[in-house]
Amino acid sequence: MTCTEVTAEPLTLREVHVVIAVDDEPAVLASLKRLLRREPYTLLTTQDPGQVLAWVSNQDVSLVICDQRMPKMLGTELLEAVAERSPTTARVLFTGFPGSTVLLRGMKEGLQLLLYKPWNNEALRRMIRFILHEREMRRMTRGDRLNQGEPQ
Repeated sequence: MTCTEVTAEPLTLREVHVVIAVDDEPAVLASLKRLLRREPYTLLTTQDPGQVLAWVSNQDVSLVICDQRMPKMLGTELLEAVAERSPTTARVLFTGFPGSTVLLRGMKEGLQLLLYKPWNNEALRRMIRFILHEREMRRMTRGDRLNQGEPQ
């Protein structure tokens, strides 16, 4: 998925969503908070990968957006741990270093999106909504199958 593949109109979300952003740079987190403050979901931010794992373990998290290069843990490692704890949580990796083989490994392991810093604000807003909307559609489809007695 690329910026140009996301709809021009923001999608309406019907569920309550929690989005987590983790980055070791406070300025990046502050920028994300400003950018996403009016969006229709709860945004949690942290510099601590351990906090992300605690949040994912204790609540329904729709999306984790993670920096690749952090001092305590690589983003791909954190997102693997997120996937183990919450397989339905969408995962997006931020990086300022395109072309890394570590990133290619992460893409093979189920990342929904790889974003490069600096990002386009409007495209990021739309992509987050698109990912959350897709999650809602998957849940509705799965719920419909369950209501009809079909296996998951």
